[in-house]
Amino acid sequence: MTRDELAATMQRWGLLEMPAPEAALRWIDTFLEAYGEHLSSVDDARPFVAELRAEACLIPALELERLRTREVLFFLDTIGQYVDNQAELRGLPLEHDIPEMAREFGIAPDDARHALRMALTGQKDGPPLELLFPLLGHDRILIRIGAVNSMLLHGRGLEPIRFGPGGKPFEPIRGTKPEDDKP
Repeated sequence: MTRDELAATMQRWGLLEMPAPEAALRWIDTFLEAYGEHLSSVDDARPFVAELRAEACLIPALELERLRTREVLFFLDTIGQYVDNQAELRGLPLEHDIPEMAREFGIAPDDARHALRMALTGQKDGPPLELLFPLLGHDRILIRIGAVNSMLLHGRGLEPIRFGPGGKPFEPIRGTKPEDDKP
């Protein structure tokens, strides 16, 4: 599938103006880089495009419970501030920046990436965050992080469930106290 084929299809769906602006064509290039291997036809792109254009995503209940900690709340807020201060979301050094921000709250890098992916997509897997950021854009990232933080703070608050499926103790993503940097 080519950029022009997807652009024409998105115009037919009413999701892209005519003529397509250069920024929209760059978005399509990023989309094809992120999702191209999952597409056998242009119509296969529609659910992915719809998910990216939505202002919110659904997070499975147990995954939301894993996020229900003060550390994750503050980490996601920090990501929101980081995104809000970026002029451009393409090419950000997320591989370095996400673990660095997570370290401030004692969150392991893999847990941080998982929490961020859940907040942004509600899914465990998907395209690299470096591609998701420009596909979602500033506003959707901020809206989705805000929605998750609101869900975490309201209702039951930050007290996670004590037991998960099968009565096993449930453990949310927790931060650990940073070790002293001693030579």
